[in-house]
Order: sequence, then C-alpha cells, then structure tokens
Amino acid sequence: MPSSRELLLELQQIVDRPIRIMVVCGTHNRAILRYDLRNRLPQNLELVSGPGCTVCVMPSGHIDVVVKIARQPDVITATCEDLLQVKGTRESLASVRQKGAQVEVISSPRECLAIAEANPDKIIVYPAVGFEATAPGIAEVILEAASRGVDNFCVIPSIRLLPPTLDSLLADPHLNIDGLLCSDHINSLSDTEAYTGLAKKHHLACCIAGFEQEDILRCLLNMVGQIKSGVAQVDNLSTVVYSSEEYVKAKQMVTEVFFAVDTIWRGLGIIEESGFVIRDELSLYDATKRFNVRLPDEEIHCQCICGMIMSGLGLPPDCPDFGKGCTTGHPIGPCMLSSEGICASYYKYTLENSHPV
Repeated sequence: MPSSRELLLELQQIVDRPIRIMVVCGTHNRAILRYDLRNRLPQNLELVSGPGCTVCVMPSGHIDVVVKIARQPDVITATCEDLLQVKGTRESLASVRQKGAQVEVISSPRECLAIAEANPDKIIVYPAVGFEATAPGIAEVILEAASRGVDNFCVIPSIRLLPPTLDSLLADPHLNIDGLLCSDHINSLSDTEAYTGLAKKHHLACCIAGFEQEDILRCLLNMVGQIKSGVAQVDNLSTVVYSSEEYVKAKQMVTEVFFAVDTIWRGLGIIEESGFVIRDELSLYDATKRFNVRLPDEEIHCQCICGMIMSGLGLPPDCPDFGKGCTTGHPIGPCMLSSEGICASYYKYTLENSHPV
C-alpha cells in the first residue's frame, strides 16, 4: 500500500485546478487537522467543513428541554459525555448535576436498560443525540424495553438526518462544492442510496473512508479522479462492511420506531424531513410526551459564525472570536464546545501547535 508521503505526492501531481471538498464528518475534520493535512495538500485542493457534529447542530432550546427533564426528582439522565458540558440558554447537564440532578455518563444507550432495572423507582431518560447511523441502536433499545416491559425508560428524540441537510446546503450556488468526503459511519444504514442521489443531483464526487491518514488521502485521490473524469458517484473505500441481513434488520427497526419530520438545526434553521421522532404507538418511550414538553423550533442567535462554518461557507479562523473570546476553555459557540466540533479541532491542532510528525 502506498505511504502517506506517496499519496500526497500523487495528489500534488494530479490536482491541476481548484477543487473544493466538503468534509462532512467532525471526526474526519479532527483527523485532518491532527495530521496537518490542510497544510500538506495541494494549494488548489480546498477542504471545508460540513454539519457532521451532532452536538454542534443541537439547538440551545433543545438542551433546555434536556436540562428541564433532568432536574425532575424522579429522573436519572443517562447521557454521552460529549453532551454533558453543552449549555442551553443558561445551564448544562453538568451544571444541574452539580446542583443535585442525577446524571450518569454512559457509552451506549443499551446501558439505560440496566440502570432502569436497577432503579425501578426512577425514570431513566436518554437524550438521543446523533445522526441517522445511531438510529438503529436506539430503536433496538426501545423495542427491547417494550418487549421486556421496562416502562421506566424513555428517550428525548434528537436524531438528525444528514442527507436532506446536505441537499439543502448544496442548493446554495455560492457553496460551489465538488465532492463530499464521507465517514464509514454511513455504511450502518442505507445512506449510500441517499448519497448516490446527492451525487447525481448536484454532480458530486463522493467517497466513504475511514479515519486514518492514508484512508483520507486515498479518498481524496479517488474524488479528484472522479472530478477530473466528470464522474458523479459514491465510492466506498471503507473496510467497514455490513451484511444485507444486518442492513434489513436495521432498516426494519428504524421504520418501526421512528418517522421523519421537519427539524431545526442549530445555525442552519429548519430543514425539511431532517429529523426522527418516535411513533405514537411507542409514546411511552418518548420523553417529550411523557413529561409533556415541546422541543422548540425557534433558534436563539449565537454571536459566533458556527452556522456559516458548518455550512461550508467559512473556517474557524474567519471568526473574529476564534482563539480570542472563544477558546476550548471558554467556548462561545457549539463548534468550540464539542470535541467533534471543527473549531475545537482547529484550536487544539493549530493554536496549541501539537501536530504529530
């Protein structure tokens, strides 16, 4: 297999005109900065960020709902660590935990069922924050809870769908994107079909890759080749492969539990059919119905330019607050607060100057 040095040299040789690639996934953005690839790629090969950070696109009003429910005395909130520090209009799960709210950090939604069975006098609430790749796992837990009669567990549905959001962004003629660098997370559901549709509609080169330096470089080489050949398709260079049986099972579970609705994205506004909500027949497991709260569809203005950055219309250094008023220690916007956020990655790997060799 070619080394990263050889792959970079090949890119230098074949990139002969301006090419603009959107890096959809926050983990990819972090890896690109970690390996200092932005400074090592051909000058004509520009990488911009996409909306692929789940915490970054969650509106502050939705965080307020999570916090409101967490403060109930009969509730244990089980959450991923990345969501813990995210503030709503005033407070975060971390701040209300310091004031006595019961908040536990978990690594998988499946852990909620064990917590529920160990605490029958409490309601276990899971803020389901993620993109469509997380939907099968959450659907499976809800269906298992229903089949086992676990009735003290519910979910705050905040799952967002990237394909319709990318479709909305790509309709902007000023964006001028030539290709999408996609993570291998999208192999877990039928996203390849959706991305094939995006590629054809917007005449894009798309490629799915892992997160190592060579994976990313091979993916960029693939897309440059597609672009130079006038091809618009999705190529999969990922080593993550799901069987057709796994795909069918995942699809069935998601369809049984969720349906798509118009959803608000922080910094991007309301996007048609870009989020999942829980079906009425499983309303026992929908925390918004159980606690009679509504996820707001208005957005509170943020003084930073995270919305532009997640839309591919800017990079963190373009923001006047980046590295000054807004740092990882004192984040203003969601892209700096989340470890998956492009601003946090830029801050860590450029301002802190910690590139690996």
